[in-house]
Amino acid sequence: MKVMLAILSAAAVLGLSACGGKDAEGQQTETEASQAAGGTTVDPAYAAMAGEIAALDPEMPDSLGTAEIGEYRGLSVETTAADEVTEDDALSFIEVNVLPYYLGETDEPADYGDTVNIDYSGSVDGEKFEGGTAEAQTLVLGNGGYIDGFEDGMIGMKAGETKDINVTFPEDYNEELAGKDAVFTITMNSVQRQRELDDELASELNASCATREEYIAFVKDELQKQADSDAEFTLYDNAVRAAMDNCRVLEPSEEAVDWRVEERLIYHDDMLRSAYGLGLADYLSMSGVNLDDYRESIRESCADEARQYLLTETICEAEGLEATEENLAEWAEMNGVDMETVNETYDEDEAAVRCRAWLAARLIAEDAIVSYVEADEASVG
Repeated sequence: MKVMLAILSAAAVLGLSACGGKDAEGQQTETEASQAAGGTTVDPAYAAMAGEIAALDPEMPDSLGTAEIGEYRGLSVETTAADEVTEDDALSFIEVNVLPYYLGETDEPADYGDTVNIDYSGSVDGEKFEGGTAEAQTLVLGNGGYIDGFEDGMIGMKAGETKDINVTFPEDYNEELAGKDAVFTITMNSVQRQRELDDELASELNASCATREEYIAFVKDELQKQADSDAEFTLYDNAVRAAMDNCRVLEPSEEAVDWRVEERLIYHDDMLRSAYGLGLADYLSMSGVNLDDYRESIRESCADEARQYLLTETICEAEGLEATEENLAEWAEMNGVDMETVNETYDEDEAAVRCRAWLAARLIAEDAIVSYVEADEASVG
């Protein structure tokens, strides 16, 4: 995703609990959670990073820098048209992004790709070994992660069946078991298989869809809306880039770059929490990277973002464009969200500056001489 899309779009951080410097009241820090869980000593470097990230409260500086902008109306801008979404595209999306999460139990024999729940007990020379017994373990047959023959031996088993599977531990296994033959007694608790998209599942997926065909049509329509929105934001992005190229001076202040760096840190922290339940401090600690080095690694792209804001804020001032309630609502709708989501995602100042960036980009794009080209041919200027 291009940086401009990130500053224009609210949808980029949907579902995040705190962004843009909002107070995450009531949330435990990583340090507090660790101490509450077991009272273990927290690594000081990690604790310092977690504390610094939690304390971030970025504010847009009074001065974004120095700008002497050139002409931003009537620019020649190349961009790409929205892709036309087909029924096959919708079906592919459903098969990859929807159906794998909808499983149904089956009495059929287990096969590769099925999700099974098992109890197992392993033994070598008739003696059970440590770590060889477990209950209610869920796995997808064929995904690997177990010793050779373990998953293969379950192919053909039905729910309720118990079977002994003979395997041999690899030579590079632990010293106790390396190269030894073992027997695992496996009880198949359940076999789950990906459901087919039929009328029943279609109505479960979307209450307004009574049939499979209606659901496919719904997905196709939503994908087309997304493609159209992506194309529009690409046009806006290219239009802003063209205006940036026309500037005689566009030098963001250090304070403006720092502001964007801190916003980016918050964004990354919230994104990781939303996706994985771990914060940025966890990620950096596991990667062996300190916060100062991470700041430096994102600073160049944040400086570019600050230049974009410097341009769009300058244009908004010249054109009298404001983040009114009406414009904020229109910006939110453009991103497919409501104002409640915007208010949960951004603080007031951050929402306003992103809205103004969108207003300026739209103005440039609507006044531009636009040429539509293939994706690998698009340029700005």
